[in-house]
Amino acid sequence: MLMKSHQEFNFLKRIIKDVLGINVEKNRSRLREVVNAKMIYASILSNRGYGCSAIGKSLGMNHATILHYNKNFRFYKKTDSNLRYNVGLIESEYDSEFTTTSELTVEEIKKELLSLRVENKSLNSSVSKLEKDYKKLQVQEDMFGNNRMSEIFKMVRQRTRIGSEDELLKKLNIFYNGVY
Repeated sequence: MLMKSHQEFNFLKRIIKDVLGINVEKNRSRLREVVNAKMIYASILSNRGYGCSAIGKSLGMNHATILHYNKNFRFYKKTDSNLRYNVGLIESEYDSEFTTTSELTVEEIKKELLSLRVENKSLNSSVSKLEKDYKKLQVQEDMFGNNRMSEIFKMVRQRTRIGSEDELLKKLNIFYNGVY
Protein backbone atom coordinates (compact mmCIF):
# COMPACT_ATOMS: atom_id res chain seq x y z
CA MET A 1 0.00 0.00 0.00
CA LEU A 2 2.83 2.41 0.85
CA MET A 3 4.44 2.00 -2.58
CA LYS A 4 1.12 2.42 -4.35
CA SER A 5 0.24 5.53 -2.32
CA HIS A 6 3.65 7.05 -3.05
CA GLN A 7 3.15 6.40 -6.78
CA GLU A 8 -0.36 7.80 -6.65
CA PHE A 9 0.75 10.93 -4.80
CA ASN A 10 3.58 11.58 -7.25
CA PHE A 11 1.32 10.92 -10.22
CA LEU A 12 -1.25 13.45 -8.99
CA LYS A 13 1.49 16.00 -8.27
CA ARG A 14 2.76 15.60 -11.83
CA ILE A 15 -0.73 16.06 -13.29
CA ILE A 16 -1.28 19.23 -11.26
CA LYS A 17 2.11 20.55 -12.36
CA ASP A 18 1.32 19.76 -16.02
CA VAL A 19 -2.19 21.21 -15.96
CA LEU A 20 -1.76 24.19 -13.64
CA GLY A 21 2.00 24.73 -13.73
CA ILE A 22 2.23 24.59 -9.94
CA ASN A 23 4.49 22.33 -7.90
CA VAL A 24 2.26 21.65 -4.88
CA GLU A 25 5.05 20.05 -2.88
CA LYS A 26 7.68 22.79 -3.12
CA ASN A 27 5.65 25.95 -3.56
CA ARG A 28 5.04 27.63 -0.17
CA SER A 29 3.21 30.64 -1.59
CA ARG A 30 -0.19 31.73 -0.29
CA LEU A 31 -1.36 32.90 -3.70
CA ARG A 32 -4.90 31.76 -4.49
CA GLU A 33 -3.74 29.62 -7.46
CA VAL A 34 -1.23 27.74 -5.31
CA VAL A 35 -3.68 27.19 -2.45
CA ASN A 36 -6.35 26.03 -4.93
CA ALA A 37 -3.90 23.53 -6.43
CA LYS A 38 -3.12 22.15 -2.97
CA MET A 39 -6.84 21.96 -2.11
CA ILE A 40 -7.50 20.04 -5.34
CA TYR A 41 -4.65 17.66 -4.47
CA ALA A 42 -5.94 17.12 -0.92
CA SER A 43 -9.55 16.71 -2.05
CA ILE A 44 -8.82 14.09 -4.71
CA LEU A 45 -6.66 12.02 -2.37
CA SER A 46 -9.16 12.35 0.50
CA ASN A 47 -11.90 11.10 -1.80
CA ARG A 48 -9.73 8.10 -2.63
CA GLY A 49 -9.49 7.22 1.06
CA TYR A 50 -6.12 8.61 2.09
CA GLY A 51 -5.83 10.19 5.53
CA CYS A 52 -5.02 13.79 6.29
CA SER A 53 -1.68 12.86 7.88
CA ALA A 54 -0.46 10.99 4.80
CA ILE A 55 -1.61 13.77 2.48
CA GLY A 56 -0.04 16.40 4.73
CA LYS A 57 3.28 14.52 4.84
CA SER A 58 3.34 14.27 1.05
CA LEU A 59 3.06 18.07 0.85
CA GLY A 60 5.31 18.77 3.83
CA MET A 61 2.35 20.23 5.74
CA ASN A 62 0.45 19.60 8.93
CA HIS A 63 -2.63 17.37 8.86
CA ALA A 64 -4.70 20.27 10.25
CA THR A 65 -4.02 22.23 7.06
CA ILE A 66 -5.41 19.36 5.03
CA LEU A 67 -8.49 19.25 7.27
CA HIS A 68 -8.93 22.98 6.70
CA TYR A 69 -8.56 22.53 2.91
CA ASN A 70 -11.14 19.75 2.83
CA LYS A 71 -13.58 21.69 5.01
CA ASN A 72 -13.48 24.81 2.83
CA PHE A 73 -13.02 23.16 -0.56
CA ARG A 74 -16.74 22.44 -1.10
CA PHE A 75 -17.64 26.09 -0.61
CA TYR A 76 -14.83 27.44 -2.78
CA LYS A 77 -15.75 24.99 -5.49
CA LYS A 78 -19.37 26.19 -5.50
CA THR A 79 -18.43 29.84 -5.92
CA ASP A 80 -15.25 29.75 -8.01
CA SER A 81 -15.87 28.69 -11.63
CA ASN A 82 -12.14 28.62 -12.40
CA LEU A 83 -11.57 26.22 -9.51
CA ARG A 84 -14.42 23.99 -10.73
CA TYR A 85 -12.92 23.95 -14.22
CA ASN A 86 -9.44 23.06 -12.92
CA VAL A 87 -10.87 20.32 -10.68
CA GLY A 88 -12.67 18.81 -13.67
CA LEU A 89 -9.51 18.84 -15.79
CA ILE A 90 -7.32 17.32 -13.11
CA GLU A 91 -9.86 14.69 -11.99
CA SER A 92 -10.54 13.53 -15.53
CA GLU A 93 -6.83 13.27 -16.30
CA TYR A 94 -6.09 11.55 -13.00
CA ASP A 95 -8.97 9.07 -13.20
CA SER A 96 -8.35 8.13 -16.80
CA GLU A 97 -4.62 7.64 -16.43
CA PHE A 98 -3.84 6.35 -12.95
CA THR A 99 -6.60 3.81 -12.51
CA THR A 100 -5.93 2.24 -15.90
CA THR A 101 -2.16 2.04 -15.64
CA SER A 102 -1.57 1.38 -11.96
CA GLU A 103 -3.80 -1.68 -11.74
CA LEU A 104 -2.44 -3.58 -14.76
CA THR A 105 -0.47 -6.77 -14.39
CA VAL A 106 2.87 -7.27 -16.14
CA GLU A 107 1.17 -9.48 -18.73
CA GLU A 108 -1.48 -6.84 -19.42
CA ILE A 109 1.21 -4.17 -19.78
CA LYS A 110 3.05 -6.36 -22.31
CA LYS A 111 -0.17 -6.82 -24.32
CA GLU A 112 -0.83 -3.08 -24.20
CA LEU A 113 2.72 -2.37 -25.35
CA LEU A 114 2.38 -4.77 -28.27
CA SER A 115 -0.97 -3.22 -29.21
CA LEU A 116 0.52 0.27 -29.08
CA ARG A 117 3.46 -0.79 -31.26
CA VAL A 118 1.07 -2.17 -33.88
CA GLU A 119 -1.01 1.01 -33.74
CA ASN A 120 2.16 3.11 -34.01
CA LYS A 121 3.27 1.22 -37.15
CA SER A 122 -0.17 1.68 -38.66
CA LEU A 123 -0.14 5.40 -37.92
CA ASN A 124 3.38 5.77 -39.34
CA SER A 125 2.24 4.00 -42.48
CA SER A 126 -0.74 6.34 -42.76
CA VAL A 127 1.50 9.36 -42.29
CA SER A 128 3.87 8.11 -45.00
CA LYS A 129 0.98 7.60 -47.41
CA LEU A 130 -0.38 11.08 -46.66
CA GLU A 131 3.07 12.61 -47.20
CA LYS A 132 3.32 10.90 -50.61
CA ASP A 133 -0.17 12.10 -51.55
CA TYR A 134 0.73 15.60 -50.45
CA LYS A 135 3.87 15.58 -52.62
CA LYS A 136 1.79 14.42 -55.60
CA LEU A 137 -0.65 17.27 -55.00
CA GLN A 138 2.22 19.74 -54.81
CA VAL A 139 3.56 18.48 -58.14
CA GLN A 140 0.10 18.83 -59.68
CA GLU A 141 -0.23 22.33 -58.26
CA ASP A 142 3.15 23.24 -59.70
CA MET A 143 2.04 21.89 -63.07
CA PHE A 144 -1.31 23.66 -63.12
CA GLY A 145 -1.08 26.52 -60.69
CA ASN A 146 2.28 28.22 -60.47
CA ASN A 147 3.47 28.30 -64.07
CA ARG A 148 2.63 29.97 -67.36
CA MET A 149 -1.02 28.83 -67.18
CA SER A 150 -1.80 30.16 -63.71
CA GLU A 151 -3.29 33.43 -64.92
CA ILE A 152 -5.54 31.57 -67.37
CA PHE A 153 -6.75 29.17 -64.68
CA LYS A 154 -7.33 32.08 -62.33
CA MET A 155 -9.45 33.94 -64.89
CA VAL A 156 -11.48 30.82 -65.73
CA ARG A 157 -12.15 30.16 -62.03
CA GLN A 158 -13.22 33.75 -61.42
CA ARG A 159 -15.42 34.24 -64.47
CA THR A 160 -17.13 30.87 -64.81
CA ARG A 161 -20.59 30.81 -63.26
CA ILE A 162 -21.54 27.76 -61.24
CA GLY A 163 -23.43 25.32 -63.46
CA SER A 164 -22.01 26.64 -66.73
CA GLU A 165 -18.88 24.48 -66.73
CA ASP A 166 -20.16 22.13 -69.48
CA GLU A 167 -20.99 25.06 -71.76
CA LEU A 168 -17.53 26.59 -71.17
CA LEU A 169 -15.85 23.27 -71.90
CA LYS A 170 -17.67 23.03 -75.25
CA LYS A 171 -16.66 26.60 -76.18
CA LEU A 172 -13.04 25.99 -75.21
CA ASN A 173 -13.04 22.79 -77.23
CA ILE A 174 -14.41 24.62 -80.29
CA PHE A 175 -11.90 27.41 -79.78
CA TYR A 176 -8.91 25.09 -79.56
CA ASN A 177 -10.11 22.98 -82.48
CA GLY A 178 -10.21 26.14 -84.60
CA VAL A 179 -6.87 27.56 -83.41
CA TYR A 180 -4.72 24.47 -83.76
